[in-house]
Amino acid sequence: MRPDLDFRSLRQQIEQATWVPDFSTLYRRAGRVKLRDRMTVLGALLGTLGVLAPVALAGIFGRPGPAVLGPNPDLGEAWSPIASATPTATGRYPSTVTVMAAAGDLPNLIAAVDVCAEIPQARRCSLQIVALGGEAERRTPFVVDALRTSPLDRVSNVQLLRVAPTGYILSGEVGGGSRSSVRFELTSATQTELNPQDAAPVMGPNDHLALKAGDRTVQLVQYGDLFGVRESDGALSLISQPPMARRTIAALPPASAGWWVTGADLNTGAPAVSVSTDQGATWTARTLDAPAGSDVPTVATSDGKNAWAFVPYSSGIRLFRTSDGGSHWREVRGAVTLPPELKTLDNRLLGALVRPDRSVLMWVYSNPATVNTTVFFDSNDGEHFAVMSGPGGTIAAVDNGYASLGDPARVSHDAHTWQEAALSSTVMPN
Repeated sequence: MRPDLDFRSLRQQIEQATWVPDFSTLYRRAGRVKLRDRMTVLGALLGTLGVLAPVALAGIFGRPGPAVLGPNPDLGEAWSPIASATPTATGRYPSTVTVMAAAGDLPNLIAAVDVCAEIPQARRCSLQIVALGGEAERRTPFVVDALRTSPLDRVSNVQLLRVAPTGYILSGEVGGGSRSSVRFELTSATQTELNPQDAAPVMGPNDHLALKAGDRTVQLVQYGDLFGVRESDGALSLISQPPMARRTIAALPPASAGWWVTGADLNTGAPAVSVSTDQGATWTARTLDAPAGSDVPTVATSDGKNAWAFVPYSSGIRLFRTSDGGSHWREVRGAVTLPPELKTLDNRLLGALVRPDRSVLMWVYSNPATVNTTVFFDSNDGEHFAVMSGPGGTIAAVDNGYASLGDPARVSHDAHTWQEAALSSTVMPN
């Protein structure tokens, strides 16, 4: 007998097999999932904007100038704005005046000075040409805002050279880049202020001019070609070049002592010295017995016959001497012993001069120079050097004496006794 069909169970099975979902419920659930996903994306975007927006706004409204970027270690820069400087009671930031170079005849010298407003992270400076010494009562600079294209630019290795009775060349490395040079004329002590446009950029010459004893040589680009300067009118002339790399003019020898240039041997890279006594027509080049890779030597001479060449290393200084105008050199061992305060010579430069009495003065300084960073060495015989107190700052040779570029500036006829020299008035940078 066949069992009866269970219609109730069969109905439930058919309903389960043919059940259709409630799509309104599905729509609601899908909407909630989509909203949740959108909120997650929005939250991520807001978090990203919270990180990037301040950086973007700083880039648009607070883009740092050169003073904020700080020193470039690859260039050995030592740029240090005064971060703690605050406005004075009058609402102005403190200012500094740094003597960078000097030239001319004592007592009426001119000087290149850097006048800076010490604004934190926005140090503003103006390189100016002013009177130093005899005409210090002058109330305006001769030249303002020289070399720089922006008051925020860094200027270093400034040189000032008188190339004619009233003509001067001012040069310096701007912003850590190549050397820039301008020429200007000072016709009288009462001359009114020159605009920067009146200081014309110096271009290399195209012709060979007749040069004579007493004419100088200049270098418009670091390690670049040398040019002769005719003293009568300051015109530049092409000359033959000394056979060496990294050519650097020895700045202090008088023109009557010949042209002395230091650098590196073309084949070995060792320190070398070249001398010309015929205004660049011929050169005597000699390589010093020192390893390759050393800094270029610093040369000092006053008569063009006896000369001293100092070769700096990170932990010492080697000295070489010549008594025949640079044809032969011998080393003086142990001539210079560094004091404890000079733990290293890295990022330091040398300067040297021979006094009229043939004693030798050498100094080690930072570039750019800062307060109390110059160490002086003195020698009566040119072979034994001892630390001595100096006038401060570095020393520049002028046509009939020397100028100390410290604070305050000083002048001397013999580099033994010094007297303070006043600067004329300067103007604050814009």
